[in-house]
Amino acid sequence: MANVLIIGRRGRCYRAALKLKHKVFLWSDGPLHESRKEKLSGFIETPFENCVNQLLKTDIDAIREFDIEFVIAATESSVDIAAMIRETFKLTGTPLSITNILHNKNQMKLEALKHNIPITKFQLIGIKDTPKSLIEKLGLPLVVKPVAESGARGVKVLTSLAQVKAHAKIGLLAEAFVEGTEISVETFIQNGVPIFHNITEYLHQWKKSIVPASLDSNLEQEIISINDQVIKGFGVKNGMTHAEFYITKNGPTFGEMAVRPPGGYYMELIEYAYGFNPWQTYVELETDTPPKPLPVKAKKYACVFMIHPGAGVVDKISGLEKVEKLQEVKQFKFKIESGSVVTERDSTSSEVGHVLISADSRATLLDKLKTVEGNLVITMKH
Repeated sequence: MANVLIIGRRGRCYRAALKLKHKVFLWSDGPLHESRKEKLSGFIETPFENCVNQLLKTDIDAIREFDIEFVIAATESSVDIAAMIRETFKLTGTPLSITNILHNKNQMKLEALKHNIPITKFQLIGIKDTPKSLIEKLGLPLVVKPVAESGARGVKVLTSLAQVKAHAKIGLLAEAFVEGTEISVETFIQNGVPIFHNITEYLHQWKKSIVPASLDSNLEQEIISINDQVIKGFGVKNGMTHAEFYITKNGPTFGEMAVRPPGGYYMELIEYAYGFNPWQTYVELETDTPPKPLPVKAKKYACVFMIHPGAGVVDKISGLEKVEKLQEVKQFKFKIESGSVVTERDSTSSEVGHVLISADSRATLLDKLKTVEGNLVITMKH
């Protein structure tokens, strides 16, 4: 048992720590519900945006009182804060020098180049870069994105000189467009050694993903080899990584890596497919506790269908009952009704509901996914 501080409010993370009999302290990005506080040994409710550059003295004093032994980042926005705490209190775990690189897409790609990791051409847009020079270097379509955002926030695919003039701003990262399919690799690492890999297949970006991916065995090994090369090159020692890759005609290309659990319900999909609790494993690795041996192959298939009908006002909804009755549906959450206002989708986490499905075969899974999509109809008002 240890004193563990978890940064970021992901219920399954701190519940796993409690189940492992740790004394759990939680730093939430805002007010906590009283029912959550009852199970904790202590808490902080300081917004993360107040600690972008340095920790507040009040928070440092509170953490000192907690007498913590380990810090665990549960969300994307908490990774650097967790590293800052480790540095301040001289604790083990991923250091700030690594999280700073992984949090900045430009620095991440520069570091990848040092280790001969295949990446797409890129350019941090500076004052001397013109729309024409960017197109000459990277071609069209051209992708621009913020250097420190996750979940595809702010990503734009530009297809003309006019669009590049309008959206390629100084400080953004520009990349050559990658022709290919996108996948991700989720890895557990113990003492610098990867002990579990899962490859997630993106059936439809921002909408549908399946675990595990269906790939040629040689391609799968090539992706995992590059993934492990990235982990070694960046110096990740313990915990979990979520890396994105593109499968192109020239082979796998590294996109980016995060040193934290993935979003998009991938942790649930891993649990359904492989039969173990990945949150418990993550907490064990971050608290220097050897986990039980992890499965090499998935026992089932699992997928997520994230629901978003587009911006506007909802007119009619049908098919909810048919989705709920499918025995393969493990989780179904739906947040809107007739008259609800739906905002534009600006990231992978923007949704009005989701469906998690698990089945014994990929064919059955895809058939049930087709059934869900065919029956769940959301009509918007013009």
